[in-house]
Amino acid sequence: MNNLLIQISHDELAAMIKTAVKEAMPTATATTTPEPYIKGIHQLAEFLQVSPVKAQKLKNEGVFPYWQDGRTLLFDRAKVREVMAKFNKVA
Repeated sequence: MNNLLIQISHDELAAMIKTAVKEAMPTATATTTPEPYIKGIHQLAEFLQVSPVKAQKLKNEGVFPYWQDGRTLLFDRAKVREVMAKFNKVA
């Protein structure tokens, strides 16, 4: 077994490690801020461009996933878009 011993300075070792870590990391790390939730039936209606009555009906039918924070209904914008995209393909 051939062992090779090389002497390098602390700064050289630090530079080598820094280079190796930089090369191993993904080049583009996008930091996206999450979209704010749709709060309530009226905001859902505005988002969908329908009447509040229609938004309430869709919510009652279980078309969109939602959860409640106290009395406030919360809808995830991405999930609402996803459901609408599927709905539009069927129609």
